[in-house]
Amino acid sequence: MNDSPDPRARLLAETLHGDWCDGPMAAIARRAAAHARWRRRVRRGSLALTTAAVLGAAVFLIPRHSPPLSSTLVPIVPRGYEIISDDELLARLRDRPLLVLPRENGTKTVMLLGR
Repeated sequence: MNDSPDPRARLLAETLHGDWCDGPMAAIARRAAAHARWRRRVRRGSLALTTAAVLGAAVFLIPRHSPPLSSTLVPIVPRGYEIISDDELLARLRDRPLLVLPRENGTKTVMLLGR
């Protein structure tokens, strides 16, 4: 029944033992256990139902035929120039003279002058 060395706990266990085996307390405990098992089954069932609904929705919502990627991509056109940082420009030019001329359309023309 109870392996506690305390004599009061042993007395309490011996006193209530009959109620917990076949009395009203046993009926309450059985009902509580049955209710806990029912709630566990409902929780597992709702989880399975939710999982099935999500997978089912994914099957119907994901398009089966997607257009090929090559037709939707814009071909990359190589530029005739390379974009570099200011530090790279200064390292390449060192002490060489430059001429910067404005154009009519607002852009500028940069020309490297000879020594």
